[in-house]
Amino acid sequence: MIAWLDSAAAGRMFRPLDVQAARLLARIDDGRCPELPILAALASWASGQGHTCLPLSEAARLVAEAGLDSAPFADPAALRRSLLASPAVGRPGEIRPLVLDRADNLFLFRLDRDEETIARALRQRAEAPLPTVPAEALPLLENLFPATASGTTIDWQRAAAALALCRRFVVISGGPGTGKTHTAARILALLAALAPTTPRVALAAPTGKAALRLQESIRSAKAALPPALAETIPEQAQTLHRLLGYRSDPPGFRHHDGHPLRLDLLILDEASMIDVPLMAAVLAALPPACRVILLGDRDQLASVEAGNLFGDLCGDGTLCWSNELAERMRPLLAPARLSDRAGSEAGPLADSLVVLRTSRRFGEDSGIGALARAVNTGDPAQLETVLQATAPDLHLAEAAGAEAVAWLQRWIERHFQPLFAADGPQQALEELGRCRLLCALREGPAGVEGINRLAESLFRRQGLVAAGERLYRGMPLLILRNDYDLGLFNGDTGILWPDGQGVLHAWFAQPDGTPRPVALVRLPAWQTAFALTVHKAQGSEFDRVLCVLPQEDAPILSRELLYTGITRARQHLTLLGRRPLLHQIVRRRVRRYSGLDIKLRQKETAGMGDAPGTTGE
Repeated sequence: MIAWLDSAAAGRMFRPLDVQAARLLARIDDGRCPELPILAALASWASGQGHTCLPLSEAARLVAEAGLDSAPFADPAALRRSLLASPAVGRPGEIRPLVLDRADNLFLFRLDRDEETIARALRQRAEAPLPTVPAEALPLLENLFPATASGTTIDWQRAAAALALCRRFVVISGGPGTGKTHTAARILALLAALAPTTPRVALAAPTGKAALRLQESIRSAKAALPPALAETIPEQAQTLHRLLGYRSDPPGFRHHDGHPLRLDLLILDEASMIDVPLMAAVLAALPPACRVILLGDRDQLASVEAGNLFGDLCGDGTLCWSNELAERMRPLLAPARLSDRAGSEAGPLADSLVVLRTSRRFGEDSGIGALARAVNTGDPAQLETVLQATAPDLHLAEAAGAEAVAWLQRWIERHFQPLFAADGPQQALEELGRCRLLCALREGPAGVEGINRLAESLFRRQGLVAAGERLYRGMPLLILRNDYDLGLFNGDTGILWPDGQGVLHAWFAQPDGTPRPVALVRLPAWQTAFALTVHKAQGSEFDRVLCVLPQEDAPILSRELLYTGITRARQHLTLLGRRPLLHQIVRRRVRRYSGLDIKLRQKETAGMGDAPGTTGE
């Protein structure tokens, strides 16, 4: 099997890193587990695909798809016995290159350790005695979240704030416009007003763009609060890497379990973008008493790196608070009823979850909102019903081939030509911020690279870009790497424009809307940005969005990607793609294997028995 790793079939499936990992572990194993080289390569490959583990039940299928005889991998129980006989494989809690848990999930050691760090920190907060809610909390809640006219419908924003009084760990999930940061600002005001001393609070997000949006949202939410409450709310947000004190040599963070952050409360926005290793680093760096509140949208794309952390924590989004918590919450939410929403059969973090359901951005007549809901159902029939309703804020362009290229050129000309006609960098940035062209793919004619070339070719023909000119006035750009000294972050967009002396600079919008120039030689890695991938646009919102889908299906196309692209639009959305492909995309969900749920449900992992269970997903 080791020799097969050099075959063309292996090369098509595995990265060089996967092959080298397999060869290293095969030397450690010394032939005791004949299946180990292939399983080690698959475990490494799985981490590159976004999984944190490889379920042994999937091994035979994956091996067969790679063109290898799958018979030796068909029996997970036999594989388990063979793996545990290898010195390269350990049980949970043991320090070995590979770890096999009780549910027959095979992990790289670092990912098993990261999941265990997360599970231990969250179990500790979930199992901590519930703090006593002071009597003055109720009038504060009434002030921050006035009762509705009906008085019987649960205000889920108020429920989230009440839950933050009762739990040290809270997950708030909600779609666009459901008021996640609005709620977070009021939670900050509530906790600050009730604390005996000023709490030490940090606001953070996984990317610089998301941190800036969180900061702007908190600042906006403060403006609607009474001054006495608003003045206690911090509004400075930062990236998680800056919060933890990232250093590149040696790689790691300045804050960790031996040097924790001095915080009483941490609020993390865009939590769906946070991968398992980063969340493990965050939780390891927090004092045990620090409250943690995660904000995110469980229906969005998972993190680029390994794990589906936020999705794992939210599950299917069903509320199932314990009877004990429901009794504590009932006075804080009265007169709304909770009796039909509580239950004794719940997961380990069920008492930490709130899902915000009402969107203030997308009303009942919004085509964008209806389309997002239809996509999440996974039902092509509901999707088709929305597409045929011809809502004013939604348009499907079904052009194909040369017709699609011509249609796309007209759209690009109409929406990006104003960049070149602007009277200065501020107006150009404002024009750029009004709309975005998003792609599902990076490569190909319908991908970012192809559309960026199409746009530049179009504007060269029109004389707006000089022949042979690589850098030009009006060129949009996307930052690809954080630069803390410059205050530029991965995902930031800017515009090239000459300064008063005619020297071309990159200009970026500041929080107050004014542009600031950065010399081109100082820019971190960047690319042309007439088009962005949906992944790069995650955490941002625009008035008008065009989502371009390829003509043919691709594995990356999923319900989550389509939903994320749709919900970047605030006022108008155009989809360029074929109806049959949309139907296929809606049926496909991102499936990531994980062992986090198993770890959350067990007290200790060290020394667990060999009884297999079911694989996580």
